[in-house]
Amino acid sequence: ASSLAYIVFKMKYSGLTSIALLPLSCAFRTMISMSTEPVATRRDFVATALAASSLAVSLSAYSEPVRQKNQGQWQYGKSPEPAQSVEQNKSTETIKSAEPAKIVEPAKQKEQLIAQASVPPKKNMPTATEDVASVCKTTDTWLREVTSGTPDAPKKVTALYAPDAVLWGTVSQQVRDTPEEILAYFNSFATKPNLEVSGYKPIIRVYDDIAVNSGYYTFSWDLNDMNERLTKKARYSFVYQRDPEDPYKWWIVDHHSSGLPNAPKDLKPAN
Repeated sequence: ASSLAYIVFKMKYSGLTSIALLPLSCAFRTMISMSTEPVATRRDFVATALAASSLAVSLSAYSEPVRQKNQGQWQYGKSPEPAQSVEQNKSTETIKSAEPAKIVEPAKQKEQLIAQASVPPKKNMPTATEDVASVCKTTDTWLREVTSGTPDAPKKVTALYAPDAVLWGTVSQQVRDTPEEILAYFNSFATKPNLEVSGYKPIIRVYDDIAVNSGYYTFSWDLNDMNERLTKKARYSFVYQRDPEDPYKWWIVDHHSSGLPNAPKDLKPAN
């Protein structure tokens, strides 16, 4: 009875083929033909047949290759996976089709955070009128210092320029793009005897953190002890950049100054 129960259990949960039942079928047919044999003989035969059938069932369970169940694969020694609902299948497909999330490297993320933190929020920014006034004030400071005649005038003028500023001086034949070269220029120009400036006419425009001041000025200074003076009419262009820590302060980043050329006779003057 126990052997028969084992066979039925294997048949139900192992998905066996009919070939596994062949020994059992043959045993019962033979047992019917042995109805005239002694009881002991028939009992021994039935026990042998059940044992053979049980062995066939076990072999069949582990020799069956791969079968399909619930549209999934069931291989040796593995239990069948539970069937998924339509909603679960859709959810799985959505996850598979979704693009993988972009992972930012820690070092790069740190650089981005530092860059964002280094840009101060623009609060309490000056009005357009205040911007023009502060740019004009910076230029007035330059004019005042360059003609002050004090021993530290060259350093004070140079301090108005940004570290990467470029200068085309009024009386220079070379462009200067380092603080040392700019200081060397004003060591010569700002120490001219009785240096004065006149005819200052500015045109100021402000573009957010950049400002431009273009116009005219005229320099004059003593040539010798005979009170002979040299007058130099010049045109200029200042380019300023706003200080990131002080919105009312401007640095000179580019300065071009040169003598006025002789205009051709057919060129009409501007208003």
